[in-house]
Amino acid sequence: MARRRPARRASPHWFSSLLVGVVVGLGLVALGLWMSHSRIVPMPRTALAPAPSHRAAPPRRTRPPVPPASQPAPRPARTQPQAPRPETPPVPAQQPPASAPQPGPLTPGPATGRVRVAVIFDDAGYSLAAAREVMALGRPVTVSVLPHLPFSTAIAEEAAARGVQVILHLPVQPLDPAIPLGPGVVTVDMSDAAIDDTVRGDLASVPTAVGANNHEGSRGTADARVMRDVIGVIKSRRLFFVDSLTSPRSLAAQTARDMGVPTGTRAVFLDNENTDAYVRRQFHELMRIAERNGEAIAIGHVGKVTAGVLRSMLPEFDEAGIQLVTVSQLVR
Repeated sequence: MARRRPARRASPHWFSSLLVGVVVGLGLVALGLWMSHSRIVPMPRTALAPAPSHRAAPPRRTRPPVPPASQPAPRPARTQPQAPRPETPPVPAQQPPASAPQPGPLTPGPATGRVRVAVIFDDAGYSLAAAREVMALGRPVTVSVLPHLPFSTAIAEEAAARGVQVILHLPVQPLDPAIPLGPGVVTVDMSDAAIDDTVRGDLASVPTAVGANNHEGSRGTADARVMRDVIGVIKSRRLFFVDSLTSPRSLAAQTARDMGVPTGTRAVFLDNENTDAYVRRQFHELMRIAERNGEAIAIGHVGKVTAGVLRSMLPEFDEAGIQLVTVSQLVR
């Protein structure tokens, strides 16, 4: 009989290989799972939050809005009152009526320091409108106010409030007795005490006056006693006196100099004829005298064409280098 071969024992190698394969496969699967899991990196909450929409603007009050460059900047609030309008009078009425000229800022014109003129506007006190035309010139001038008239005190206060110089237009007795002078006149037949009381009362009705000049006075200014009494009151108030020179015999300026009171004398009457042509010629005469002497004083009147002619001639004064000043700057 043939000899039976012994049964082959099962080799353990295939099982080991299978086991190794299973282990390796599981390892690869685990490795794959780990690698795929490691790629998912958790994002921070801020990154995952949705981007803010255009409606989610910051609070409006955190920063003041800036106007676009093309938009004009807002106008600043008014911090200074406007120039008084002509409608309202000074205390109690500060501004003139709308029909009156609008006052401009006072400007002295070119300050050459050589030629100066002072223009006095007499006879203020009857009309606010006439006085306001002078106040509206915008250059240094002097308003001479008659005493005890309906608007004497109001004009004196308003003019001073606007920077316009005020003096008393003191009525003094003329040679012609038919000339009406109104209240507050000084006459040659008055006693010394009566003259003193009259001048003081006249000044009280023009409370902002810094000086005086005479209204008429062709007789009274030639009387030495009367002038001493008048200038005595002026000196006691530390004022000045301008001689209107209504008479070649006037002693007003000489008496003031003798008593140590600043004084000056009128060189030109501007409006003896109330026409543009005449007044313009007189202003040219004033300029000629001022250029010759270095200075000159002129007298015109409120309520005439004089203020309007002066306004139109201001460029001529500037071009000639002639400076308008208050009369107080020319007395000595």
